[in-house]
Amino acid sequence: MRDRLLAAEKVKAIDWRDNTLYLLDQRVLPFEEIWHPYTTAQGVAEAIRTMVVRGAPAIGISAAYGAFLSARARIAEGGDWYAALEEDFLMLTDSRPTAVNLVWALNRMRDRLLRVKDGDDPLVALEAEAVAIHLSDREANLTMAQLGADLIRRHQGNLQTVLTHCNTGALATGGFGTALG
Repeated sequence: MRDRLLAAEKVKAIDWRDNTLYLLDQRVLPFEEIWHPYTTAQGVAEAIRTMVVRGAPAIGISAAYGAFLSARARIAEGGDWYAALEEDFLMLTDSRPTAVNLVWALNRMRDRLLRVKDGDDPLVALEAEAVAIHLSDREANLTMAQLGADLIRRHQGNLQTVLTHCNTGALATGGFGTALG
C-alpha cells in the first residue's frame, strides 16, 4: 500500500532545494502553475500572509524553512544574531497568527537552536530540523492515507461520506494530504 501511495505522489506545494524554499502559488491555481523562490524570512512571511501557501501544515513547514533562512542571514550579518532572529520569528508568527502549526514549527526550531552544542554549526542543526518537520508531516500524511484507505476498504458496500475540515489535500501539507492521501 505504501509503495502505491509513494508512486502516486504527483502533487506538492513545497520544495526545498539549494538553500531556497520554492512555494507553489495557490492563488493562481488551477489556471497557472507558478513556483516562487524564497531566500529570506521576510519573503516567506509575505508568502504566508498573502496566501501563496495555504493549509496549516504547509504554513508551519514554510515557517520552519523561513526560520532557517533568517538564521542564515542573521548569522552572516554578525552581531547579536540571536536577538535579530527572535524578531524574525515574531514577524513569521504575525504573518498568520491563528495558524497553530506555524507557532508549533517556530517553537520547534527555537528549541532546536537552544540544543545546539558549543562548536556545532547552528545552521546545520536548523536546516536539518526544518527538513525533519517537512518529512515528518509527509510521513504522517502517508500514515493517515493508509489508515483511511483501510477503513474505507473494510466498509466497502456501505454508503459512506467523508467530511473534511479546512484544507486537507496535498497542497495544504508537506505531501499527500491529511484526508485520504
